[in-house]
Amino acid sequence: MKKKIYSSLILLIIISISILVMILPSFLTKGVSRVSLHKELQLPLLLDDEKEIKLVFFGYVGCVDICTPRLQALNEFYNSLSEDAKQTVGITFIDISIPSDTTLPNSFAKFFNKDFKGIYLDNNTMRAYTKAFQVYFSKSLLNKKEFDHSTNLYLIKKENNKKYLRFVYSAYPFDFKQIHSDIEELESE
Repeated sequence: MKKKIYSSLILLIIISISILVMILPSFLTKGVSRVSLHKELQLPLLLDDEKEIKLVFFGYVGCVDICTPRLQALNEFYNSLSEDAKQTVGITFIDISIPSDTTLPNSFAKFFNKDFKGIYLDNNTMRAYTKAFQVYFSKSLLNKKEFDHSTNLYLIKKENNKKYLRFVYSAYPFDFKQIHSDIEELESE
């Protein structure tokens, strides 16, 4: 009888600790979904863009569970911007999968919005980008055609012909009110 009680008690403690481990981080990270930076990016392609402010998302073509809903949300956000804001704000999708067809990233991005830009990067350039943005990605263990990857959104501003990483948004759904406010702040600098 004592063994059953002790076993049940131990099982209850293990389940309680497991639940705390899963739930506690969401309380500890509340409000930490946006990081403000002023980091210069010395990367090719981003400097060639005509837009003063850029939102950048890393993902891969065909990513249904993560990339598609986020790019759809970015489309809705972009469509809510004024025409003046759209002249200075661009959205770029960077494909982490290094596809064999280099046109796929741009086609995938334009599927969500004709003004979005999709970028293919070779291995060396991808390494530089993922290091600069601290992007994590690896082939999925469950499906070799998929990738596990970080899902941050990056806000970049062009100043004096240089690009600076200004904000990183890590929580989804993205706080588009905050992002809109950050864009207005960057436009007024």
